[in-house]
Amino acid sequence: MKPFRIRRRSIALGVSSLALAGIGAAAWSATSAAAELPEATAVVTVEQAVALPQTALTARQIAMQQLAIRQAQFAYFTTDSAQTRDLTGYKPSLYRGKYYRASVEKRRKCIVIRESEGRYNAINPTRKYRGAYQVSPELARGATWMMLKEHKVLLGEDRAKRILEKLRKSPMNTWPRYWQDAAFSTIHNWERTGAGASHWAGGRWHC
Repeated sequence: MKPFRIRRRSIALGVSSLALAGIGAAAWSATSAAAELPEATAVVTVEQAVALPQTALTARQIAMQQLAIRQAQFAYFTTDSAQTRDLTGYKPSLYRGKYYRASVEKRRKCIVIRESEGRYNAINPTRKYRGAYQVSPELARGATWMMLKEHKVLLGEDRAKRILEKLRKSPMNTWPRYWQDAAFSTIHNWERTGAGASHWAGGRWHC
């Protein structure tokens, strides 16, 4: 089965386009032009010095660039980093967002061990329940919609839509570790802490 992947080129697109628009058109043209001048003509007049600040990025442009970089870095962490591509063994939750609860970690560990023995690529013998948390296809698809609003902020709206649409079309046992952890916490604590606990009420032992 083909694993879920997001191409790094699409992750980096937002950062590179902002950088070219903000820096390339202003700061780059000014510095490159100055570098090409002969040494004898490199003296900057008062009039030129006054004009230079006009090429500087505004605070809003800088903030937008910084946000785009953070979103691209977070996208890489959730889809392609070594931590999220590791699909075997129990580890602390990679998801630490709005629906994460430290108080639920002990129960989450119990569920992961009970349901899949820490194998995020696990498939139930019936082939219906999949992933570390043994989630049905219907619940997995529902989780992608539940996670969308939060991740529009964390990843940027367009990128979040693309990633979650791809997850929606993929079996949960192929999802990166981050997204399986995020789905569990979002479902488990959607309306309040433990509101969705009934989805993991059964099993070989009580968690």
